Amino acid sequence: MNQSLWFVMIRIHILLAIVALITGPLGLIQRVHSKSLHFHQWNGRIYVLSIILNYIPGFYVSFFATGGWLSTIGFLILNTLWIWTTLKGYVSIKKKQIIPHKHWMVRSFFLSLANLTIYISVTMIHHGVNLSYVTSYTIAVWLCWILNLCLAEIFIRRKIFD
Repeated sequence: MNQSLWFVMIRIHILLAIVALITGPLGLIQRVHSKSLHFHQWNGRIYVLSIILNYIPGFYVSFFATGGWLSTIGFLILNTLWIWTTLKGYVSIKKKQIIPHKHWMVRSFFLSLANLTIYISVTMIHHGVNLSYVTSYTIAVWLCWILNLCLAEIFIRRKIFD
């Protein structure tokens, strides 16, 4: 592993994820959207761009994840789902499909919260079930996108963001 490249990629990955975590909620809050469609559109463009630009660094750092190839596969799936749900939301709004746009963006944002879910899951599994840190982390990598997509579907079905 080229450590210099890894440090650059992980920093870019974290920075762009922070942008998504800041702009994501602003795009989901109905009051913000109602007050300024222009702000909502620009905020959304920044959100989408941060995720598109994050694909390469996210892909790269996946190959060096704690837990080996099982974690790598989990992260590659997460990375692919994150960009896919985001692009589905973007394409939906370009087609003037507002409800599908909202739903895809909810899914996308819940995937943006994957890192938080990983750390909560690792702590619960490692300390609660007493599995090794590496095993706990590997399980958490898979849980982060499965659980978050399930939660997104619950929010969508309950029309919390409509």
